[in-house]
Amino acid sequence: MVRAVAICGSALVMLLSSLGAPSAVAAPGATVYMFGSCYDPSQPLQEKPQRVVYGCDSTSIMEDMTWSSWGADGARGTGTDNAVQCQPNCAQGPHLRNPIVVHARNPAPGRPGCPDNAAFFTDFTVAYPAGAPPWVVPGTSWDASVEYTYVDGMPAVHFFNQRPYSCTPFS
Repeated sequence: MVRAVAICGSALVMLLSSLGAPSAVAAPGATVYMFGSCYDPSQPLQEKPQRVVYGCDSTSIMEDMTWSSWGADGARGTGTDNAVQCQPNCAQGPHLRNPIVVHARNPAPGRPGCPDNAAFFTDFTVAYPAGAPPWVVPGTSWDASVEYTYVDGMPAVHFFNQRPYSCTPFS
């Protein structure tokens, strides 16, 4: 019996380590700082995620993120941007992977129905130190909450007024 438990425990450790380090899960009642526009209320509140979907159709994803700071004063991290070039369309376009530097700031409560202890970064930039996707043209904008700019001399995308679209669980 002890041997079976040890084998199962070892298998679980190997499985979890193969998935990569988990995101930090906050203590009950503590404020949790998060990226919010694509927030999925069916998932637990997690800080310092290794993967952030910031294009809710999954055309823009931060991957392999490492965070040097995280909290009420903002977040700073590096990783890889996995974005889809929607040419000829988003379903057929290639994935472009680029190194990124991310800065997030201005955490604020979510919409009605969001957890009381969640604060969502309302502003963040995704900067490209080794070349940006072709649609990132500083001085232009995507829509009223996305502009293309420079951060520390790097082409970047600035997202602002970001809050969860909804805190109603997906069906």
